[in-house]
Amino acid sequence: MSHVSTTELAEQLERGEKDYLEVLSEDSMQVEIARFPNPAPKNPHAEDELYYIISGSGMVRVGEKTHAVENGDVVYIERGVEHDFFDIDDEITALVVFAGSRDSPVVRDR
Repeated sequence: MSHVSTTELAEQLERGEKDYLEVLSEDSMQVEIARFPNPAPKNPHAEDELYYIISGSGMVRVGEKTHAVENGDVVYIERGVEHDFFDIDDEITALVVFAGSRDSPVVRDR
């Protein structure tokens, strides 16, 4: 079992120099907490992704669809789909889950 406080992670993120912190890394899943103070580039990944918006607000583009996001929202992105955050009103902080499969483990190279 692993237990992590997102409040403590967000505070660590605020004090650090990076815009993300790794929370958990397993073969089939990687979890990060990330902040998006500015528009984030379109960057399709080889894994499925799930964003839980902890705080902030703005817009997210997933493929051809655009949605407003705010704290409490969840965004799912299928592997290989272009996506980006933009028109960020308040810096977005999100818990990000990258999920692979048993046959295709998560490989992150930030």
